[in-house]
Amino acid sequence: MGTIPVANPSPMRKPRFRREVAIIGALLSVVGTLAVVAVFAWPTGSKVDRAGWVTVGKADDIPLWQPVFNAEHRFWLVKLGDQTFLALSRRDPHLGCSIPWNPDFELMGRKGWFRNPCHDETYNLNGECVFGPCIRGMDRFPV
Repeated sequence: MGTIPVANPSPMRKPRFRREVAIIGALLSVVGTLAVVAVFAWPTGSKVDRAGWVTVGKADDIPLWQPVFNAEHRFWLVKLGDQTFLALSRRDPHLGCSIPWNPDFELMGRKGWFRNPCHDETYNLNGECVFGPCIRGMDRFPV
């Protein structure tokens, strides 16, 4: 009997990278990057309809070194020892968490601090950051 010729299998081809796939991938990457930038650049804070002065009471009625919260306008009013006042925003400058006054919290041998429950940032009566991953102190309003 004779031999039957058998065809050798062709070698595996290397996958070819098509130009169209590369162009579509690059476009999707650019569009995705622009979408991410737009999401982070878009302002998320509340809009202020009007800016103006607010009357909160008599200066003599505000206790010394004790922050008073104004719920209507959402800020802390602090009367300092030299009869000056500070108006501090209740919002965390980083992510906007509400910063409460904690009179029982003790740090560095002193009680009474603004303490951010979201990131454990601690601020003194002047709104200056004394502990934590703060990006800056509490925002101030003119008084």
